Amino acid sequence: MVRTLDARTSLGSNGVAPLNAPLASNTPTLVGILGLNIVNPGPLIRTQFNGTYRISVANLSSIPSAIRFEIFRAATNSGTPVYVVQQPVFPSEGSILASFEGSDYNVPVPPSGQLIYSCYVTFVPVSASEVATRMGPECFNAVVYSDD
Repeated sequence: MVRTLDARTSLGSNGVAPLNAPLASNTPTLVGILGLNIVNPGPLIRTQFNGTYRISVANLSSIPSAIRFEIFRAATNSGTPVYVVQQPVFPSEGSILASFEGSDYNVPVPPSGQLIYSCYVTFVPVSASEVATRMGPECFNAVVYSDD
């Protein structure tokens, strides 16, 4: 039988008012962090996560740039990477709504009783003149399960 241990949301913006936060080129930027409580888990722990982020782009060249999302099992991007996805940004787009879904399977029991995941986004431009801005909405969600 499967048991839900915890579920959390990191909401950076609900999208009602734009964030207008510049996104540095080729630099991972923390956009979400979650601490999931793990109490008396069963033998197999797994986490399912998802996120949605709107990013505005400008001055794009004729070659697609990219937005990369990386999920780490830690509070920083020096922890264990568990998921990486990259989405192209085409010159005809003024903004993109990037969404992802992933999972982390057979997760070790954290000694502290808290399982931490962090979400980083990186703008990967083709040329130095390209710019990206975090607009919102921004949300990062995770649910952790175990078997009894």
